[in-house]
Amino acid sequence: MPFDPQHFVDRFFQPFNSESRFYWPALIAIVLALIANIVWFNWHTRNAAPPELSVRPWAFYTNVIFLIWLAVLLRASAPFWAFGVSVAANIAVLAYLYWFYLPPREGAWERERRRQAYFPKAGRRKKRRR
Repeated sequence: MPFDPQHFVDRFFQPFNSESRFYWPALIAIVLALIANIVWFNWHTRNAAPPELSVRPWAFYTNVIFLIWLAVLLRASAPFWAFGVSVAANIAVLAYLYWFYLPPREGAWERERRRQAYFPKAGRRKKRRR
């Protein structure tokens, strides 16, 4: 069977419909991604730095809104390119959060931890026995 690029381009701009063989797997993938996102957000880590914990809600709600948007696009029978643009936008926002927004805050937190190490800790005062 020869490869027809025009067929690929036509499918790229045709809308999803509920009769498509990719409709239900896409819907199941959206639900699984939402469940995985909720589990990741509620996972308690003891070793996570406070700046990472402060960025986590932003990433969580960005992903939740994105997954709801994908479900709306899927139900509205949007063309496939709309899904691609949406996924690229979500990845761009998450990359910005974790590569540009978070590192300066982690660096400031590390500097503050090192600075606090020079100050003596207030110890418990022991009562003298009489």
